[in-house]
This record gives sequence, structure tokens and C-alpha cells, in this order.
Amino acid sequence: MPQESTLTTTVPFPKGRQNLERDAGFARGEMRAPVGTVTDAVVMDCELTVTASANTAALTLPQQISVLAAFSVSLKLHLGDTGATLEPFQSVTLDRLRLDALRLLEQDAEGLAAASGGLATAFVTGNNSLKFRAYLPTGHVAKIREAVLFTGLSVEQLLDAELTLSRSDADPFKTAAAALALSSVRVTFSPGFKKAEARRLGIPPHVRRVVNAESDTITTPEGLVVDLSHDGALAGNLLGALTVRAGGVLVADDPATPATIYADWLRKYPGASTEEKTVTTYRTPVFVIAPNVLTRHYAGSVSAKMKEKATEWAGRVLYIPLLTHDQVCSMVEQYAGRIERGRAILAVCTAMYEGMSVADHMLPYTGMTIFRDDEEGFSDYPGLYCAAGGKPYVVVPEQRQRAAAYRVKDAMASTPQHPTGNRRLVRSIVLDECRWVPGAVTDPGGFEVISKVRQDVTAILRGAASSKWAELANAF
Repeated sequence: MPQESTLTTTVPFPKGRQNLERDAGFARGEMRAPVGTVTDAVVMDCELTVTASANTAALTLPQQISVLAAFSVSLKLHLGDTGATLEPFQSVTLDRLRLDALRLLEQDAEGLAAASGGLATAFVTGNNSLKFRAYLPTGHVAKIREAVLFTGLSVEQLLDAELTLSRSDADPFKTAAAALALSSVRVTFSPGFKKAEARRLGIPPHVRRVVNAESDTITTPEGLVVDLSHDGALAGNLLGALTVRAGGVLVADDPATPATIYADWLRKYPGASTEEKTVTTYRTPVFVIAPNVLTRHYAGSVSAKMKEKATEWAGRVLYIPLLTHDQVCSMVEQYAGRIERGRAILAVCTAMYEGMSVADHMLPYTGMTIFRDDEEGFSDYPGLYCAAGGKPYVVVPEQRQRAAAYRVKDAMASTPQHPTGNRRLVRSIVLDECRWVPGAVTDPGGFEVISKVRQDVTAILRGAASSKWAELANAF
């Protein structure tokens, strides 16, 4: 079964209760969550006042969905003063966001069921109050069992975020019935948070359209893909037989179709909720992960190819992006910009700090854990060091440098099996330190491609070893 998100949703943001005329939300510096928490979702409780000129039946489910479609949301995270940003959600309508939250959080929008006091309420003459709740995922991925250990946006990340909820000019109630008119909308924004055991910098899930005009193939961005779907219901879809690769691994091939891909997912996940199963009413599954530990999921891009092109692709992907070296450094620099002058922080890989059993290529998706220079642990681990107002750079504690130097000396000793020394073991010694440093992996293949961080760690350990034994300079 998937890991529970344990969201607490009962503490609205300061100034979180807003009237929605055209736009509502928060500018940078305004989203303040409780200290000591990380936020897995932004909760939007919408109260709608609808005027009815006559008694009117409750909206059907398609009409309720059209109400959700009248609102759209955007989320942007600023990574520093360089202008770098992450934009997880870009003008996503709430009907689509509902499906995204079902996949990521396994949490449906609330207020769609009859007798819920929500959008399925019958109207009486006069003013009627209707409520619904939507979830904007910012961290938790229910199908990753260790997600509770590393997902979620920190208090500082929220302060560097912008959120906008917009309302369209069209009135979905007037469209549903001539006697109805939407009078006003009031929204209460709250962080859906959980307790944080340390200062965390998480990587939020992103959603993107994936299209490729006049081609039979689509490919997602690099990252940890949770869901790749094609717009439109599973029933009656025209995709036909598909070839699907996830992280370079063949996961579906002719004669597999979306129907058989979905049946296979249901077999792997018999506990899927009734609500999540309704996603196929609106989207055709191409690749969907089932609950498992992080290291058993695929990382890298997902590609899908139709055996015979019968329609244009209208793909939609939910994924955790693979950050670049510059993006990682910008996140650390941004955090350091909030501390007092003369102080410093150390950023380490959360998977390593939490003792997670994770393949190297999965390390970057677990984000970072931050230590201040007055906290225990600051001098214990390799990581990215950054002083207030400065730039981050790789450090390896001196005690670990010394230990690594002696290990390299031992590895390069001549033996019958390795007359000129064991350079494979030296590589392992370097990677043992690299894994702690955020940005050590910037390629889907893990350490197959040498990152800037790995180069820096190698240089530090080479210097430590050669300062004791000059001949070890050539061991790396």
C-alpha cells in the first residue's frame, strides 16, 4: 500500500482568506507555513455564492467538472536572484488539477459528491452557498513508499514562491442553467503540511504537456515520471498498439495497448481507490507507476510510440524533474541568502542523511537537507557549503579526507590481483563521498556522466591523498 501523506490542513496561510474577482493568491514572501513543517500540497477551499431566480436541480457531475474548469492555478518557485525559477504548474485548470492530485496525492477534490454540501447541492430561489476543496500537489508522491522522508516544500521555499488562482470570464452556472448566476467567490488557502525532522529543500512534482506534431512518438522531459497519459477517455481511444520505454527500459510493446497497460497497472495495484480509477474517464494511461520503494521506480525520460499513427499525441506528464548543477546551486544560495551575515549552511543529499537504500540515479530526486553552522552535523558530512550572501561550493570534512586518503593508499597497494593498484576501488571511494553532495548526479544514468560535483570531490580527495603520498596523485 502507498505511504500516507498525513496532511494537516487546518492552519490557513496568513492573509489566506481572499475574495476572487479575477485573480487571487500570493506574491513572493507571502506564503508562510508553520515553522518546522514541509508542505506537500496547497489546499484551496472555495466558497461560491450562486444566485438562483428559481428552484433548480443540482448540477450533474459533468457540470460540476465544468465549474472546476472555470478556475486555473499557477505555481512558481524562485531559485535565487539570477532569475532562475521552477514552474511546477502553469495555468492548470482545476478539473485537470483534480486528476493530477488523484495520481500524485491519491486525494480527490472534495465537494463533488451528493449530500456533501458542495457542488452537487440543489438550488433554491435566492442566494446559495456551495463549497469545494482542491489540492495543488507540491511534494508527496503516494506511490513512493519513502516519500514521507523527503518530499515537501520547506517554509523557506514557500516564501520564495508565487501562487495565482484565476477565474475565467465565463459563468459555468449560467451555462448549466439559465436561472443560475455566479455572484462571488471566496477562497481560503492553507498549506497541507507534515512535521519536518530537519530543514529540507524538496523538489516539487511538475506537470507538462507532451506533444510532437505529425509524429508517432512523444518523449517526456528527464526525471522521475509518475504518470504519462493521453488526453481523452481510455474507452474508445485511437492510440492502438504502443511501444513504451521508461528510463531506456522497454516496459510495453506490441501488441500492448493502453487497455492492457491499464489492466497490468490494476494487477500491480489492486488497492487502487475507486476515485483514482475514474481518471481513465478523462485520460488514457500510457505509463503509470504502481506503489513501490523509490529505487524500484524508473528514472529518466519516458517515450511512447504508436505502432500505426492514427491520431495526434496529446500527452500529459507528471514527474519530478532532474535538476541541473546550476539549479541545485541556486536553491542552496537562495536559502543561504536568508541567514544572518557571518553564518553559513551545509546542504547534503536527503537520501543519504535519512539512510535510504537508493540507487545512485535516484539520489537527485530526494532533495536536500540543510544544516546551519551552529547545528550538530554541520561538520560531519560532505556537501555544498554556502556562507550568507556567498556562492555554494563542494566541501569534504577533513576527517573524511584523511580517512579517504588512507583508503586510497590501501587500494593502490600492489597485490597479485592488482599489481598496479585497484583504481576501481579508488573510484568507489570517491563516489562514497560524492553521494552526500547535492548535484552529484545530473544525468539519468547516475554517475555514468561525470558531474561538476564529482570533479570537485575528486580534486579534493586527490589533494588529500597526494599531500601524504605524492605518488597517489595518479590514482584518481
